[in-house]
Amino acid sequence: MSKRKNPGVSATGTAIRALQARQDSAFREHSDLLYLMHELSRLISTAVDKSMAQHRLTHAQWWALMHLLQHEGVSQSELAAMMQMGRASTGKLLERLEAKRWIERRSDADDSRVRRVYLRNEVVPVFAMMAAEGKELFRAFLKDISLTEESRLIAGLRKIKANAERPSEG
Repeated sequence: MSKRKNPGVSATGTAIRALQARQDSAFREHSDLLYLMHELSRLISTAVDKSMAQHRLTHAQWWALMHLLQHEGVSQSELAAMMQMGRASTGKLLERLEAKRWIERRSDADDSRVRRVYLRNEVVPVFAMMAAEGKELFRAFLKDISLTEESRLIAGLRKIKANAERPSEG
């Protein structure tokens, strides 16, 4: 049985303190920001998934519908790229949405190999439900956040998103 020199300090605790000692305060602030953004994204996804599950709508389905709302008529391949999914997975997702009669796929007028995706009128109540559920989530998540704070957060997040979407330099 080996004895540790300091039984009150774990190896993990020692490693964390060693890393923290090497990091400057600006790095820690940035890492805290990105970690918080990641955690918030996870919490939002979990909350949305929970509220959509009661309506038998999966995460991938509501995500695809939101993309299609903004980019109706997009090709299946373009949608797959937007969602960062494989084309086969996207095709199966679209099959499920088509079976619910929420979307339709049509051949492109110029290239019959390309299939474009369009929303159907039957999906309108789904978007109404999503909007109602979204308002409840907004109310809960943005509690105690002023409109000025919200505007600043949005502006900052848009800048971060634009930077993340730019090709890496170097």
